Amino acid sequence: MNVRTKMGMGVATAVALTLPGMGSASAAQGYQQLNCTDGSSILVRVPDSHSNDNGGWSVGQIVEGGSGHLIPTSFTFTLFDVTTDATIFSGEQLKGGGHANRNQTSVTCSNVESGTAGDFFGPDLPPGVSASDSITLTLTVGAVSKT
Repeated sequence: MNVRTKMGMGVATAVALTLPGMGSASAAQGYQQLNCTDGSSILVRVPDSHSNDNGGWSVGQIVEGGSGHLIPTSFTFTLFDVTTDATIFSGEQLKGGGHANRNQTSVTCSNVESGTAGDFFGPDLPPGVSASDSITLTLTVGAVSKT
């Protein structure tokens, strides 16, 4: 499975800004499977965060496991090299400096993707990382859920 094709919902923006090889991570629309703190497991259709006018904070449409949409308010991500037991990078993006949608009930959703460094980076590997290294990407999204 090519994990670069499964990323989205603004997280692609966060990761693409950090990884030179990730620019192709999100297509015109992509899908992201998420497990949420409210007990739901949902599939969200997400727009290409590189082509919208909302700075990567576009709404994701729930297409399986529920209905409605998610309005993202934060993203955190960690790319971990399991083979070398080292964090390649991690980061956080907060909409409105962490003050966006603060008067609305939020949910936290996450997903973990695994693959090789070659899946994530293509030929542009970071220093000390081999293409065959086992990599885990953990994505967490804070969002307001609207039905």
